[in-house]
Amino acid sequence: MDKEATAVGRSFPRIDALEKATGRAKYGIDLEMEGMLHAKLLRSTRAHARVTRIDASGALRLPGVRAVATIEEVPKVVQYWFFLRSEKKEKEMVLLDNIVRFVGDPVLAVAAEDEETAEEAVTRVRVSYEPLEAVFDPLEALQGAGIPIHSKGNVAFRVEKQFGDTRKGFEEADLILENHYQTSKQKHAPLEPIGTCLADFRPDGRLTVHSSTQLPHWSRMYMAKAMDLPMHRVRIIKPFTGGAFGGRCGLIHGLEMMTSWLSRKTGRPVRMSFSRREEFLATESRHPMAINIKTGVKRDGRLTANEIRILADVGAYGTHYIGVLADCLSTGLGLYDIPNVDFQASAVFTNTAPCGAFRGYGNPQMNFAQESQLDMIAQKLGIDPVELRRRNYLPAGRTDPVFNDEIRSNGLEECLDEGARVFGWKGKTEGKEGRGALKRGRGMAVMLHGTGAAGALPDPASATVMIHADGTVSLMTAAADEGQGNRTALAQVASEVLGIEMEKIGLSETDTAVTPLDGGTHGSRQAYCGGHAVKMASEKARARLLEYAAGELETPPERLLIRESRIHDAQNPEKGITVADLMRKVQIADMSVCEQIVETFSGVAPAMPGYYGADFAEVEVDTETGEVRVLRLTGAFDVGRAINPGFVKGQITGGGVMGIGWALSEGLIVEKGRILNAGLTDYLIPGAQDIPRMDALIVESHEPTGPFGAKGIGEGSMVCVASAVANAVADAVGVRIRDLPITAEKILSALRDPGLR
Repeated sequence: MDKEATAVGRSFPRIDALEKATGRAKYGIDLEMEGMLHAKLLRSTRAHARVTRIDASGALRLPGVRAVATIEEVPKVVQYWFFLRSEKKEKEMVLLDNIVRFVGDPVLAVAAEDEETAEEAVTRVRVSYEPLEAVFDPLEALQGAGIPIHSKGNVAFRVEKQFGDTRKGFEEADLILENHYQTSKQKHAPLEPIGTCLADFRPDGRLTVHSSTQLPHWSRMYMAKAMDLPMHRVRIIKPFTGGAFGGRCGLIHGLEMMTSWLSRKTGRPVRMSFSRREEFLATESRHPMAINIKTGVKRDGRLTANEIRILADVGAYGTHYIGVLADCLSTGLGLYDIPNVDFQASAVFTNTAPCGAFRGYGNPQMNFAQESQLDMIAQKLGIDPVELRRRNYLPAGRTDPVFNDEIRSNGLEECLDEGARVFGWKGKTEGKEGRGALKRGRGMAVMLHGTGAAGALPDPASATVMIHADGTVSLMTAAADEGQGNRTALAQVASEVLGIEMEKIGLSETDTAVTPLDGGTHGSRQAYCGGHAVKMASEKARARLLEYAAGELETPPERLLIRESRIHDAQNPEKGITVADLMRKVQIADMSVCEQIVETFSGVAPAMPGYYGADFAEVEVDTETGEVRVLRLTGAFDVGRAINPGFVKGQITGGGVMGIGWALSEGLIVEKGRILNAGLTDYLIPGAQDIPRMDALIVESHEPTGPFGAKGIGEGSMVCVASAVANAVADAVGVRIRDLPITAEKILSALRDPGLR
């Protein structure tokens, strides 16, 4: 680590903070263009049906209605960038038919002069359906019940991984524990509802789409493919975004495509915005999973075997199911040293609202099952839960069993030490502390999550650095900031490498027309992957600076240093020149040169390092009402190097709140394909009154392949929260809830059933 760092390791405020605080920041809903039309969707009332007739005449007769676009003419993008790798796979990305596959599936879009007219027009459309048999249960879908939801059947994907000999591993075990776990269909629910787009299709065939996507360049590729346009005619511009958590990881079902189609039909800009209810009914959610785990362990706590079976519900359309199951595999198997493993997982389509990317990407589901198993094993063997993890985790220097890559950094032991110290963990309580019916308990859990997706998915990152005549810098990056501050962190990397102050680093807009290829904001990748690209481009620019300065100062470039925008001789600090004076001469004064330093790096980060964390939770459970209150949550996370410690602590805190919600209250209630709690009134996310004391602890292990040693944090901060809370609830009241969320009804039912103890 560079102990003299001036930008990296400091908590600079977000570059966009002032615009957001003053209300000047423009979000998707704020965007307007001259001549803009407004669009609304007509959504299916059937879970599975063939659209046989659409009568839009009543809508088209309404004054102010300018066009309709139907399911029969507008393609759907139903896969993600994994399928861009070959022409054969690309063909599977786009679907065009007249089948609706869930309640809320778009059937038709109307463009009108104002929103009220568009809403009225939608009510005047008449649709005839041919009902098709629906399947809502994942197990029935796996068994092939009902009419196939897609042409290839209901099984979207299967993955298997075996190593060692599980039969032998279970024979060697002194204790075998087998349990079934179920997780919920969690909704992202950011402050800004998911689903706003402004599309402008110009007469010359150029399409500009303003969309709050996390993946601007991938989205451009999708749009070009589906609209049959060359990529240079498609432009994605990302406005300010009010949160995402994976919910904007690509195109939104029925949004960008319908809006762009209407713009092409009318020759005018078209904007569409989903209501909060639409967001809940028809945009993606976390994959519900049924997980069976059978674990073998020796008396001393050493794990001998793990057999895992996962059934994931994809919903009606699959976008991120391959990566989600792969993450269950890699993070679940990569965390512990288990010599014998049999992992099998399936993802199936059902006639329910789609599932997709969500913070943690399958890892929280797997973690909840595995960390609950570990807690029960610790209890049965009389081993402290912290010590049990310490005995079994895979340390640095070992090889990851899934990717066969060396683990170069692992601060999990320090996370356990620091988390336990701050939390005051001295083994679990007896769960009897409290007053009367109020029982307190403590629990903990650990996690591993990957940084980026190098080697698993196409995972490019790029950056361009331009140094201007006044010594200031423009950093061009398509990194999408959803509110976490990653673009500020990237500017810090550039500032550190160049030796130019943060206030002199300017950032481009997130616009595919002016920024080089980037894999988007997902997988906790931007500080690592984006930071790597910025560091490489900045190092090239710095080398050019030093070349020019060496000629000017008549000093070898290897003897030159840059600090606070001044280049000087390390052996003679008085001998120097400012970056501004040097660049003014190079770009303007010396007419034989007239050259600007413009350097770019584009490529894949060198690895996909794991980052680690431990959460400690204290809860209070009312045994008369079943109500659970989280009193304290302590999270310690190994991030390699904290580029911006304030942002890292913000991620740990935010992930903690989201994890508490998933643990105790969050889950869409679906009956026969219909979501019953579509809105923030009935879908309960934690409020200010539900937030406990929270400790956000940073552990720095230094990842040798990362920029200044950095790894990720964004997703992993919520991965093991629900696991720790569930373990604390079990400690408090002596019953184990294996089905998320842990509601009061489930606790009371378990307390009445001794078989669940």
